Parts: sequence; C-alpha cells; structure tokens
Amino acid sequence: GTLLLAPSPGQEAHSAAFASATEKFAWLAENGRSANPSTRPTVLTADEWNAYLGEIGSPSGNPGGVKLPEGISGIRISSEASLAHAGAEIDFDRLTANRTRSNPLLALFNGKHQVTVTAHLSAANGIGTVHMDSVLFDGVEVPRLALEFFAGLYLRPKYGNAIGMDATFPLHNRIDTAIVGANQVTITQR
Repeated sequence: GTLLLAPSPGQEAHSAAFASATEKFAWLAENGRSANPSTRPTVLTADEWNAYLGEIGSPSGNPGGVKLPEGISGIRISSEASLAHAGAEIDFDRLTANRTRSNPLLALFNGKHQVTVTAHLSAANGIGTVHMDSVLFDGVEVPRLALEFFAGLYLRPKYGNAIGMDATFPLHNRIDTAIVGANQVTITQR
C-alpha cells in the first residue's frame, strides 16, 4: 500500500497521489546519484504531479513538494503526446511586487487572471525543451512579444533561462529522456 504522510497540525494527510509522487521523485534523485543508475522507466501521472504541486506541504503553507512563486495558485496540468496544458490563477501584482511598470507592454500584467498555457515539451539526451504555443489570460490570447518582454524583465532574472516562450535546459539527476503522453510522463535515467 501507499504510505500517507502524517499531517501537520491543522492539516489533512496527503493523498495517495502526493505520496506516490514524493516516492518517485525520491527514487529519481537516489537513482541519479548512482554510479550505474537503473534505466527502468519511471512513470509520473497527472494525478501525481498535480497533487505534488497543489497539496499543502508544511505548516507555513508552502504548496506540496514545490514552493510556488508568490501570486501563483491553483495550478492544474494535463498532457497528451508531446503537449502540455496548464492552468493557474496568477496575481501579477503579487508576482511583480516592488518592481516598476513603466513600459506600456506591461499594462496587461496586473491584477488577477486565470492563465492557460499550451506548450510542446520534449526531453532527450539530458536536455529539456519547451515551446509555448499559446498563453491566454481569462480566455484571451496574449501577444508573444508582450510575453517575451515580461519573461525577460521579471521572470528570467529570478528563475533563470528555463523561463520563456522557447526554453532549453539541462535535466538533473541523470535524466536522459522524458516522454510526454496522455496525462503521464515516462522518465528514463542513464
């Protein structure tokens, strides 16, 4: 059976999907440290990654196994062959706090919006690649130029070059490939 993590005071126990995701991430890290890692694929499901992103993970209120940036909540991700669909509520005023907005292109990026992203994903030979197909705010597509400008000004300085409309980045833990399928990703290490 799947072990449920003990709840913190005032919190419920984590779901089986959260516990399963936690176990799989721990296995990937352990296997990645091995001199001869197992090449047995690890399959992570949408239920698992969504639980890991969304369940309360600590008494301080950090979400799941991932500390999301201030202003981002309610992330849900689904996938099909090589394609991911993500939705979240983003409070741009909190996300960009203490930063000036003198450029007219940044007028889009204020207040709270339901943001939906569709992106092509691939990972081979230890390199991950993301190509954003579309980003919608409250159902309206945002121009690519505005998104690139925002990412360059606010996100890349804080979160690195893996953020943008097109991004390529090294994979960790000796992950060689990640094949995106119908609400799952199959990860192989070498």
